[in-house]
Amino acid sequence: MNSKKIFPGLYSRILLTGLAVFACVFARAQQAPLDSLQRKFDRYRTNRYPEKIYAHLDQSLYLTGETLWFKLYVVNGTTHTTSDLSKVAYLEVVDKDKQTFVQTKVALHNGTGNGSVFLPASLTSGNYVVRVYTRWMKNFAPEFYFHAPITIINTFRKLDVDKPTASAPEIQFFPEGGNLVKGIPAKVAFRVSDKAGKGIRFKGAVVNQLNDTVAHFEPLKFGIGNFVFTPQPDQDYRAVISDEQGRKHTTKLPAALDAGYTLLVKDSANDLLSIKVQQKGVASPFVYVFIHARNSVSSATVNFLQQGSTTVVVSKKDLQPGISHITVFDADLQPRCERLYFVQPDKKLTLAAEVSQAQFGVRRKVSIDITARNGQQHPAVANLSMAVYKLDSLQGPPQEGAYSYLWLSSDLKGAVESPEYYVEHHDAEALAAADNLMLTHGWRRFSWNEVLTPPAKAITFIPEYRGHIITGHIAAPDGGGARGITTYLSSPSKKIQLYTSVSSAVGEVHYEVEDFIGPKKIIAQANMAKDSARAGRITIDNPFSEKFAAYKFSPFTVSSSLQKSLLTRNMGMQVQDIFYQDKLNIISNAVKDSSAFYGKPDAQYFLDDYTRFTVMEEVMREYVPGVMVRKRKDGFHFMNINDVHKGVFSEDPIVLLDGVPVFDIDKIMEFDPLKVKKLEVFTRRYYVGTVSMTGLVSYTTYTGDMAGFVLDPRAMVMDYEGLQLQREFYSPTYENQKQHDSRWPDRRSVLFWAPQVITKDGKQHVEFYTSDVTGDYTIVIRGLTADGQSGSTAQSFSVKQFDH
Repeated sequence: MNSKKIFPGLYSRILLTGLAVFACVFARAQQAPLDSLQRKFDRYRTNRYPEKIYAHLDQSLYLTGETLWFKLYVVNGTTHTTSDLSKVAYLEVVDKDKQTFVQTKVALHNGTGNGSVFLPASLTSGNYVVRVYTRWMKNFAPEFYFHAPITIINTFRKLDVDKPTASAPEIQFFPEGGNLVKGIPAKVAFRVSDKAGKGIRFKGAVVNQLNDTVAHFEPLKFGIGNFVFTPQPDQDYRAVISDEQGRKHTTKLPAALDAGYTLLVKDSANDLLSIKVQQKGVASPFVYVFIHARNSVSSATVNFLQQGSTTVVVSKKDLQPGISHITVFDADLQPRCERLYFVQPDKKLTLAAEVSQAQFGVRRKVSIDITARNGQQHPAVANLSMAVYKLDSLQGPPQEGAYSYLWLSSDLKGAVESPEYYVEHHDAEALAAADNLMLTHGWRRFSWNEVLTPPAKAITFIPEYRGHIITGHIAAPDGGGARGITTYLSSPSKKIQLYTSVSSAVGEVHYEVEDFIGPKKIIAQANMAKDSARAGRITIDNPFSEKFAAYKFSPFTVSSSLQKSLLTRNMGMQVQDIFYQDKLNIISNAVKDSSAFYGKPDAQYFLDDYTRFTVMEEVMREYVPGVMVRKRKDGFHFMNINDVHKGVFSEDPIVLLDGVPVFDIDKIMEFDPLKVKKLEVFTRRYYVGTVSMTGLVSYTTYTGDMAGFVLDPRAMVMDYEGLQLQREFYSPTYENQKQHDSRWPDRRSVLFWAPQVITKDGKQHVEFYTSDVTGDYTIVIRGLTADGQSGSTAQSFSVKQFDH
């Protein structure tokens, strides 16, 4: 008897139930890999806290001999809120050959820092880039360091500009999602740019191998656009473009695959985003679609394919502002397609600057009222920087603002032409241009291989959370690294500082050096009296990044008509240097605390208070009861009293001369005590880091430079720049008639630089004075709030010589 005929309804219900159970079990089975992907992604982002830096430079063009002033803003790369992870930033001036000419280390406090660099006459005229990063950022691609182009002109040398050369434009094609697949309609983005990376105007066509035209295209903005066509089997395609000069250029399109995946992303009605995935020649019945922005996941779904296609619809309200990363994974969790999508940010800081008047005479007060409002147009507390400089034919295009940099440029590989356009305009053309930009730039902040199969040692550079870190290596006699060696780093000074490190399994040493400011001579060594059989010399690592981004430099050209302007500015620079040299080098962050790292000693002796002996042994035996002097077959030894345990230490204490360890007591006993000003002693165990010391004896000379003491030749000695000494910007005042009538010239073209302007209740008032240089001036203000809102504004005024 056929049960299907007797119980047709029951059979149908059983069948449907079975199919539902099967679908449910199948769906759960496919959810597990997606959960695994999310866990791996969470682990990846936990270990890779993203940092971004924005640098506000006071100008974009400089002469050698001038000073470049800057303000640094360090933010969390995910939220753009102020980041306090790093306490040091590194700034460099780099040329087109990746040669570094100016380097400096800058202290960071609460996510900001400021400073200046002098541009020496050794620089040749040309285009350069200022790049800035932290030690933590060295773990990631150098493309995501901060980069800003500047021009430097050396007026002391013959001006040698780049000779114009005719070169073919760079033509690039980017299939949406990454690949073309034969028989599947595809959107193909393109970018056509000149030698400097600027987009050009042109008309183009796609032709097949029979010279049949299958698509026409031309750019929408900045040489970028897209077209749609369907690649056919057994066909090859090339593009032919014709620029505005009528020159034709031909290049091949990327080859289409016989089998693979494609991705098509479109804006839909009701603020929805449609993500269509198609496949051909692949057996997988489903795909995973994963969307995130700056390491924050917006959506992760399993999607079943019907007839080789599936469409995912997401609300754009669920996407993070800025750049989202859309990735399609196959059933084996291998990434097959990806593209970027841009959501206009709305967390903008609105800044305004009201100048007291439009025109000023020379040496007159300029008053500016600054207002700052957040995205809700409420008064905002903002940390700002402000530059006022002469706007003339010498200055290049203005620097990119913080808002577009943080939300757009900083998350893209390669330079973006006119980035402000994409975040400041909201019309249909700007939205389409922004999507074209996303299609032509690839997200490269991380590799999916590092997410799915993380390397054994993902992090090489730990962040400088407490201060600057000096790293190095100590060699073993066999040429490898010496393990477990106690090493010491010091710098001869009246301010006694000592840092220790025990070498790792591969001989690595690192020293955390707080308040390490200005140029110093550093000495790194081990106790060779104890470790000479196991250890050799210490080498110190280069603290600056040795990786460089593939940055495009514009050709350097200067019109001959600017020679007079260059001469005028050069003369003004030299006049300022002659008349105001003493005011141009005032330091604001010099270390005033001269206390030693060990604080108050157990005993202190100023030797001028005693009868001066000419032999150190007599000094120690007569005046220093806390240190017992013993002479054995191998030489002199010190034995410090152990006050804590009412005994005597059996090992030598650490002995310092101007902060530098001396392990041979005989050499100290030979040192002239008349050169010693002070002697300090610890009669108890003392710890520096993880290193235990059986007491401490510290000698300080009058000069603070070891007064001619000869070091062990195995000690490493080198000049080292600590954090930069910060110069104060000099801006004279003309408050009274006597100051105004001073015969000293004032030829400043940069009238004012203020790296720390804080708005209170959304307002701040700033004043400065004009110089003797007439012309048009621009005021540029940039900055951020602690909660991640950024903004910029510019205002102008003129200075004229009025008749009295």
